Order: sequence, then C-alpha cells, then structure tokens
Amino acid sequence: MAKSERNMGIFGSMSEVKLNELRKMILGLDTEDLRRLALLVNDPDAFSEVIRELLPNSIKLMMAKDNISYAELVPILESSLKDSVKKNPQVLSGILFPIMMPAIRKAVAEALSKMIESLNSTLESSFSPQRMGWRFKAMFSGSSYAEIVLSNAYVFQVKQVFLIHKQSGLLLNEISAYQNPLAKDADLVSSMLTAIKDFVQDSFDVEQSNELDTIKVGQFNIWIEHGPGAIIAAIVEGNAPSGLRTLLKETIENVHIKQSYELDKFDGDVEIFKKSDPYLQNCIISEQKEKKKKKPVIVIFLFLVIFGFASYWAYISIERKLRIDKLEEALRVETGIIITDNYYTNGKTLFEGLRDPLSEDPVKISSLYNVDTSEVDFAFGSYISLENNLILKRAYAILQPPASVKLSFKDGVLYATGEADEDWIEFALKTYSFIAGVHDFNLEALNAPPIKPSKRIPLTIEEYYFVFKYKEVKLSEEQKTKFKSLIDEVNRVLNFDFSQDSVPVIIVIGHTSYDGNAVANKKIAFERALQFITLMIEAGIPMEVLVPKTDYIEDIDADFPVRSVSFKVIYSKPEDL
Repeated sequence: MAKSERNMGIFGSMSEVKLNELRKMILGLDTEDLRRLALLVNDPDAFSEVIRELLPNSIKLMMAKDNISYAELVPILESSLKDSVKKNPQVLSGILFPIMMPAIRKAVAEALSKMIESLNSTLESSFSPQRMGWRFKAMFSGSSYAEIVLSNAYVFQVKQVFLIHKQSGLLLNEISAYQNPLAKDADLVSSMLTAIKDFVQDSFDVEQSNELDTIKVGQFNIWIEHGPGAIIAAIVEGNAPSGLRTLLKETIENVHIKQSYELDKFDGDVEIFKKSDPYLQNCIISEQKEKKKKKPVIVIFLFLVIFGFASYWAYISIERKLRIDKLEEALRVETGIIITDNYYTNGKTLFEGLRDPLSEDPVKISSLYNVDTSEVDFAFGSYISLENNLILKRAYAILQPPASVKLSFKDGVLYATGEADEDWIEFALKTYSFIAGVHDFNLEALNAPPIKPSKRIPLTIEEYYFVFKYKEVKLSEEQKTKFKSLIDEVNRVLNFDFSQDSVPVIIVIGHTSYDGNAVANKKIAFERALQFITLMIEAGIPMEVLVPKTDYIEDIDADFPVRSVSFKVIYSKPEDL
C-alpha cells in the first residue's frame, strides 16, 4: 500500500498528456493505438476485417518472394471452394450470376439461330397467300422467313413489372404501363408471388434450383426471372415471344450488377431501388398486329375514272392524228393543191398553202377520211396549176364544147375530136389562148372542116423578157429599171376591172431547159416567175390575174433564151378567177 501510494506519488504529479508521451516513448504506441489493438484482440470480426485486407497482399508478396508457389496455392483454393459449394451452393451462384448469364444467353442465342435456320428450310415448302406475302416481306426487310412467321404470331403487351427482394419477399420497385396499374396493391402481389414460390418449393418434391417461372391468371401470364438477391416479375397480356424472357434476364442481371451491395445489405429501405426504374421501364413493351387497312375504294374508283378518261382521250387523240395524217398525205398528192404548212390552233388543224380553183374541194377530200370541218380548216391562196388534168378541166370550163366534142391535152397542145359546128370552132379558136398552159389548138380530128386559126397580135407587154445568170434569181439594178417600164406598160394597156365580161390575165413564164438537173432547173425557173408576181403585186396589180408557169426550151431558135422570164396575156371570165 505504501509502495502503491509511492508509485502514485511518482506519476500522480504528471498530467495525462505527459503520461501519454511517456507511454509512446516506451512502447511506441499512443492511447488510440492501444485502443485499436485492444479492439482487434477482443473482437474477432474486426480482426478478420483487417486480415481480409492484408491477406491478398501477403499472398502476393509471398508468391513474389517464392515463399509459396501457385501449384501449392491451387489445391487449397479448390478444397475451400468445394466445401463452400457443398454447404451452400447459392453463395457461389450469386457470385457467378452476373458473369455466367450473358455467356449462357449467347450460347442459347446461337442455338436458337440454328433452330431458325432449320425452321426456314421446313417452311420453304408451305404455300398460302399470306405466307407468300411474308416471303416477300422477308426478301425486302432483311429478316429471315422464319422470323417473319414468328413475329406475325406474337401479339402481346407487358402491363406491369415488379422487382422483389428474394429473401424477404418485399417489393423493391414496380413500373406500370398505365397510370392506373393493373395490380392495385403491388405489395400484395409481391407477397402472393413469394407465397406461391414457397408453396411450390415446400409442397412438391422439386429441387431447390428449380424455380417457378410462369403463373397464368385468367388472360394474363406472370413471367418470373430469378436472381441471387432479387426476382423480377412481369404481368403479360397475350402471347409474348421468347425475346421477352431474354429481356427479363438481362434486366435482373443489370439490377444485380448495379445494386448488388444494396441487395446484400437490404434493411427494408426501398427508396434506393428507384435507381432501377430505367431497367424496369425497358421491360414495358408491346407488340400488336397492325389493323387491316380498309381498301381506299373511293381513291381506287377515282383513279379508275381518271385513268379511263385519260385512256379515252389518248385513244381519241391518236385516232384523230392518224386521220389528219392520212388527210395531209392525200392533200399533198392532190393536183392543184400545194401544202406549205399545217399546225394546231383554236381546236383545229389548219392547213395553209395554194389551191387551184378547179382542183378538188379539200372539204370533200376530208370527208373521205372521216374528218369534218370541226377538226380542220383551210387557208389556201389562189393560183393557176399547170397540171395536165387541170389544164384540160379549165379548157372544158372556158370552151364549153358540145357533147359531141371530146378534148385532150398533151405537151402544151389541146386536141379536139368528134363533131362540132363552125360557130363553136370559131369561138374555140378565138378563146383557147386564154387557157393557161395551152400553146396550140389542134382541130384536125374534128369532122367539120377546120378553120385556120388566126395569128394573134402580141401585146407590147409580151415583148418584155428578163435573162438571168446560172442559178441567179434576184433582179439586177438594170433589170429593176426595166421592170418599172414593164409595170408602166401594164397599167397603160391593161384594164383589170372585174365588172367586165373578161379580164386580162398575165402569165409569168420562167424558161429553162432539160440540161443538167431538170427538176432543179424547173424549181429555179418557177422561183423566178414567183419573184416577178410578188413584185407585180407590190406594184398594185391584182393577185388574181397573175399566174406563174415554167417552160422547157428545146429549140435554139425559140423566142426566148434559156434562164429567162417572159410574159403572156390571156383573157378570162372574172368568175373563173
């Protein structure tokens, strides 16, 4: 007692701080270090926690210093693992669950792919209109035929999804497709599912690893997927595809990966599991068959009506064009009609050109091709044609021979055969020179004694002629002066008063020859004659009394040289012009 008091006396005067410093100097530990050391000695759990952190580093250090080899360590770990599995296989399955399930799913997906290929070959031989449509859809959609067939059989909707704690059976989270969930009390559903699961496990001789995965309630199916710490349950309406099962597996895996700690340490607080909303929301899916669209009857009807009118209009247009083309071809080959242009205007096809008054009426020709005046119109200027048949027709109109006389025309000579009195013969001899294209009148075949035709005294105008160089058409300055003199002579000598019994007609003759290209020569000669007619019209001479003509010169002693233009005056009745 005396010693204790003496000792207390030694340290009694020291403060706690100094005593701590003295303890640290002697032992190397302060009060906090001693407290932690006492905790490790007295609390095995705390000691195990420290050892758990130090043990991996110790093993790694021992292997680095070759104090223990990998071969010596493996048997120890294998033995420990086997003992753990025997005691509680659920622990290891919970650890491997997030790792093994994706690999298992991949293997199952490959097997399903092979099954679909096999199904494709089996379904190739089946025929129906619907399946043929599916085949076309498979061709253009990039999916296989079997996938199209399966997708058309699935019509489903996931109504509600629950996340349930596996050990306690408490509801951790739930997502619904609607504001008013199908299951009014989600906690009650969670308890019911847990109770059913326990009932199946307890009442039937099934292994612990066999889990309840489907419950049918009326028209609804409850699909269940298990994880080590939680269960996901989906209320499904209709016939869902196997892909939904895969989606539920992936969802429960993602929940375990992201919230495994919360599942292990679950203490009844479910707010933290709101983090799983995105995963559960992904399970709210549906697939519905498209409603058969009604056939657009009105649209189809309108299309058919428009198509019908368009077809009819096309037929009418084509048929009309064919008739117009045939009419044009007929007009172009008709003597006494020259077509210069034709075009469509004011709902009609208009033909422009020149027409001899004695030629066939174009309206009459149109009727032969079922073309009436509502479809075509004509704008023809008058001209005197030198075609043989029209010259002969004009001779009949002017000479008006009796029925016993027949006229014919060849190479510029008018022939009369049959019987005629002297009065008509005398009239014909005086009048034939007014017929354009007739140079002589042969009466030798008439029974009456022929009267020698009197020589016609030429007018001063007929003494004018203009000579052109090869291929030349236009007048020179000297010829223009000469032409003015011609016009003065015409105005002085001729009277174009249409109220008279007869009116002078000026025939403008373009002379040429057969040398070289006869057709081209005739064309140039005709252009020269037309040029003089144009100049005369500009000078005030009526167009009705001007007639172009071409003449081939064969005799070197002819009255006019080759490549020249001369003029001849005849008389005609005004009504014939």
